[in-house]
Amino acid sequence: MQERMNGFDPFELIIGILSVIVSIISLRNPLSTFGSVVIIAGIVSIIVGLYKLFSVRPYAESKGWLTFNAILDIIIGGLMLFNNVFGFLFVAIAFAIMFLTDSFTTLWAASFIKDANRGLYIWDIIISILGIILGIFLLLSPALSMISLSFMIAVLFMTFGIEMIVHSF
Repeated sequence: MQERMNGFDPFELIIGILSVIVSIISLRNPLSTFGSVVIIAGIVSIIVGLYKLFSVRPYAESKGWLTFNAILDIIIGGLMLFNNVFGFLFVAIAFAIMFLTDSFTTLWAASFIKDANRGLYIWDIIISILGIILGIFLLLSPALSMISLSFMIAVLFMTFGIEMIVHSF
């Protein structure tokens, strides 16, 4: 293991370079990147629905709600795959709602650290309020949500790629 840690790893270098390339492509084509996210989310939604329907439901005591939820997952996944407008709006709005709920949760959780760390408490309050404002903007402008998500994906690939390149040497 020590030899591996101290030696050059061409596989990590290749993965790092490819990740940086994907990041650049994502930044240059945010709509295509977002479209890929919608396709992946649609496929995952269908798989989760099928899993609930055939793997979880047989063991559930109350099958009605689980069956409804599984079928809803499958229908939403299908709509995301075969209706671009629905898929784009659904993912954009879901991203905005996720942003809002996370910000409200952080705002609520800040009260638990108020006495322990006043600086962190104030920081959490400020970040939460900014997150709520941004979440409202994302909710009101699905296009901004699409671009934001595409940008975040690009940043993720860029940081991962740089990390892999650095680790390869």
